[in-house]
Amino acid sequence: MLSKIIEYFQGSSIPTNPEIKIDQELLSKVIAENRSIQSQISNWIDREAFKKSCFNYGVPDFIEVVLNKELNNEPTYTDIMKALAYKHFGDLNYLEIGVSVGKNFHQMMNIEMPASITGFDIEEINPILTTILTQKDKSTWNTPAKSIKKSDSSLTSFLYKSTPVDYLCADVWDQNSWQKLENRKFNLIFSDALHTPEAILFEFEMIVKYGLLDDKFIIVWDDLVGKMKNAFFKIIKKYDKTFGIQDVYLLNINGWVGQHEQPHSVGIISNFKL
Repeated sequence: MLSKIIEYFQGSSIPTNPEIKIDQELLSKVIAENRSIQSQISNWIDREAFKKSCFNYGVPDFIEVVLNKELNNEPTYTDIMKALAYKHFGDLNYLEIGVSVGKNFHQMMNIEMPASITGFDIEEINPILTTILTQKDKSTWNTPAKSIKKSDSSLTSFLYKSTPVDYLCADVWDQNSWQKLENRKFNLIFSDALHTPEAILFEFEMIVKYGLLDDKFIIVWDDLVGKMKNAFFKIIKKYDKTFGIQDVYLLNINGWVGQHEQPHSVGIISNFKL
């Protein structure tokens, strides 16, 4: 694998997989499950929360107008992640970096297997999510003075039915906040926060530094275009031997609003065969 990555940096193409093989019966089951889950919440936009947010919850105008629309049965990256979790894990320990309003997060909370769900976002948790969660505990600490986030950072523990859900509200650049997750072992990580190469490289350094990867893991990155794709390959090149990366995928697939926007370039790595 590593030699192939080096070839990429020398200017030739890397033989990544453009398609991922998932049993059609399983995928159809997941799509039906997720579309039913999506129908439970008709409106993801809380105007007061948006007014107080740092980045409008990462929802640009062209997404806001379609955010609440129904999706067809074309697979989304959420469908793929849940199908992979069902296929490969007996229980799920999931980390989502960049929760936004929580539309993807909510679907993962509703996975039908033993699970622990953690979100990390600079925004306060969407009040629409808190209406269905039971808060258990909360700790706060100072946000770095230079951060765009001006309120305290926090880690809040909830229950969703019987599933533990943690929400880390903090700046992704704040190393002290990453430390709050130290030694938690995630087997599925979804990176969808700041779409810059510097950010995803820093995220991965924090994942490694604080020991956040389980023995068997899958990591998914959204919007890998241009320099973002280069950063994705840099991660693979640097950590191929450390983690024994087995599979690398670059998919063109629908995102959180499905057919209502152009498909996303999504990268996936795993340290076992998918």
